[in-house]
Amino acid sequence: MKASESYLLNLLSNNDVTFFIPPYQRNYEWDKSQCEVFFNDIKKTAISNINGKYSEHFFGTIVYVENDAVFGEPSKLVLTDGQQRITTTMLFLVAIRDVVDEEKTKNIIDDKYLTNKNVTDETEHKIKLKQVETDWQAYLNIILNSNLTEENKKSAVYQNYAFFVNELKKLKKEDEIALLDLVSEGLDRFSIVTIQLQPTKNSWENPQEVFESMNSLGKPLSLADLVRNYLLLGIEADVQEKLYKDYWLHIEKQLPEQVSNFIRDFMQLKAEKAFKKATETNYKELYADFKYLFKNAKVETLLKELNTYSDYYSYIVLGKSSGSSKIDQKLDDLRTIAVTTVYSFLLDLLDNWKSEKLNEQDIINVLDGLIVYFIRRRILKLTQGENKNFPSLVKETNKIVGNPDKKRIMFEILASQDNSMRLPNDNEISNELKVMNFYNYKHAKFILSLVEEKITKYRPNKIDMTLQMEHIMPQTLNSNWKEDLGVDFENIHQEYLNNIGNLTLIRHNQELGNKSFSEKKEIYNNSAGLQIAKNNIVNRSIWNKNSIQKRGTWIIEFILKEILPIPEEMRYKNNYAQKSSRGLSFLELQLIGEEINYISDKSIVVKVVADKEVEFEEKRWRLSPLTREIETRKGTVNSSGAYQGAQYWEFEGMKLAEIM
Repeated sequence: MKASESYLLNLLSNNDVTFFIPPYQRNYEWDKSQCEVFFNDIKKTAISNINGKYSEHFFGTIVYVENDAVFGEPSKLVLTDGQQRITTTMLFLVAIRDVVDEEKTKNIIDDKYLTNKNVTDETEHKIKLKQVETDWQAYLNIILNSNLTEENKKSAVYQNYAFFVNELKKLKKEDEIALLDLVSEGLDRFSIVTIQLQPTKNSWENPQEVFESMNSLGKPLSLADLVRNYLLLGIEADVQEKLYKDYWLHIEKQLPEQVSNFIRDFMQLKAEKAFKKATETNYKELYADFKYLFKNAKVETLLKELNTYSDYYSYIVLGKSSGSSKIDQKLDDLRTIAVTTVYSFLLDLLDNWKSEKLNEQDIINVLDGLIVYFIRRRILKLTQGENKNFPSLVKETNKIVGNPDKKRIMFEILASQDNSMRLPNDNEISNELKVMNFYNYKHAKFILSLVEEKITKYRPNKIDMTLQMEHIMPQTLNSNWKEDLGVDFENIHQEYLNNIGNLTLIRHNQELGNKSFSEKKEIYNNSAGLQIAKNNIVNRSIWNKNSIQKRGTWIIEFILKEILPIPEEMRYKNNYAQKSSRGLSFLELQLIGEEINYISDKSIVVKVVADKEVEFEEKRWRLSPLTREIETRKGTVNSSGAYQGAQYWEFEGMKLAEIM
């Protein structure tokens, strides 16, 4: 290892070297805020020196490996640390070149800092800083003053170049400081420490380990950065370049902004267990898990597999075409209900399809089962346990492949999970839909769109701006509506305004507001264009409490049977595995003497009077028998009559099953 003090521009003006950013490095990622700091540091240093107060600015450490030189070409310095700072410096210099007026100055900057005048042909060594592949074309066009494409202009390379050009033009106009003084009195006084690694001479000078241990001025390394470095560092340069172009570059292009998430979900697939989400606070921990998980894997084999699965991930997350429009629609439905916990499982599912172990209809059947499962759970606001438990369902894929009824086996797998992961039955869904504020439920429009599709074979486009959720009984009552609703209009309006029976989808550009029911019916019939706005609505002469209840009953039954159907024997069964482990008791939770309420009817309140008993109507009950009694009185008792009582009661808004 050779360390020495130097100045930034001395390093960059050496015409016997070309700086290479190796393929394992991340893309250029500095943003405007970091460029502002850099620009102000240059300006501050220059002004101090112009005013006779000598000043320098320490710009950090530049770490590189010098590759063996080829005769007639400059030495190749492969940057291990300093990529972001050197790229930003080059962009500043080219901006100076493009803003100054003197042609001689432009040529000096070009020849001294941006290109290698000792190279006569058009090889990559002609440009003094060779970027990674994804940034190269934009950087090259800026250096060569070539036409920039729209794609080039989206890059951070161009955005930061444009920032420097704008700032320099302002300085030029204001005549606050000569532009060349920014170089001679500012940037020229940026001191650095250069460290040359010699891994062939000293094995402990491993570029990968040095890279990971160094703290740069830029953004922290993402999981994708760390994994790319791990896989590509330490390999011979030509092999490194080939693996990057053959595999990793494709992954980055397929999954912009998603590579770290993809790697985490790929890890879950291979480990058949959950890992933490890919966030800045977890990147290093996930990286350690990745290295342990794939410690014996061959690099090219692993890269090839990541490459293949990145295609599947692009279908799942970004909506890229899988080759089947029907499968793409199902994946879009899963994205609509925002289910990320299932991604690892979907990767395995799609791989079985692409390897022809499952056909298109098999995949559609399994996805149908998943969509039903997740919508049912989201209606009940159930998410607990999914992040932790769903990745392990990858173990069940062989059951699906080997079973002739794919949808049924998917439901059986889902119904065999523990209670927190349960498949809700029809009673749970029906009871919730009857009382929930469906208007404010975020998937309400989607569910009603599915109803429309089932009736007409056509689903409304979810991005259609004219598609609206309509209150049939309006949000503001006029005298006509009050008369239709009767003397109890206030209570009816409060209780049923956002009830599913009072809501429909229409396609209309105007606000219907509190138009009369007859006027609304005419619009539903003639211009709404949706069948769901007609069924069990336009056949009624008046819209009141009875109308809302009857339509609510119809639409809930339709949803359960046609939109969210599950196997007949599961419709009224507790669809989860019974666990023998004992939860906490009322005594252990210090709830004796406290009141708890029934979740679906908060007016039912009982007092905890003993370790396993509550008082209801001056009688002592255990929760499960009491739950069955209440459901019996409501006429909604399930066919088995079995209830896990803690699922139906809550204390201060927390379900007992979850806190016990």
